[in-house]
Amino acid sequence: MVRYELDKAHTTVGFTAKHLAVSTVRGQFNNFEGHFEGPEDDVTKTTGEIRVEVASVDTRTEMRDNHLRSADFFEAEKYPYIAFKLSRIEPVDSESFRAHGDLTIKHTTRPIVLNGTLEGRVPDAMGTGGKERLGISAKGQVNRMDFGLNWDGIAGAIPIASHTIKIDIEAEIVVKAAELAPAQ
Repeated sequence: MVRYELDKAHTTVGFTAKHLAVSTVRGQFNNFEGHFEGPEDDVTKTTGEIRVEVASVDTRTEMRDNHLRSADFFEAEKYPYIAFKLSRIEPVDSESFRAHGDLTIKHTTRPIVLNGTLEGRVPDAMGTGGKERLGISAKGQVNRMDFGLNWDGIAGAIPIASHTIKIDIEAEIVVKAAELAPAQ
């Protein structure tokens, strides 16, 4: 077994949305954690989870961030986490893959596929006990309305925030040998 751990200092969990259908707003979540595990000889069987703290949303505008945390969108106090549970990896070629899993926002779970790229791999020289480090990028999109993020602003007008939200993850992952339970 291999364990893959996110290096939070070198990972960004980001998103983009259109504002009034004319400009792009970028944001990220500053607090998250994640790990994955799978057999060393079959990456397709890798599973795991990324958990994002909703209250850590950061779009560089405090008023917008507070609105996103409110009942109009994420209801951060009631639903403090967003989760992505990886169920399998589908290789496309030597550097591309599709990550299949379930995304949960506000207790609503929907399947999602993220298109990923292996950006690079090097031996782990950071002293963290890892075998190597992988650079991964993954992109996808969701319709926010599918997760109960329904606020549209002024009725009958162009939505203030687009319904399509693009997900953009840039991750540095530490590959470690998973610790096995001692033989009994």
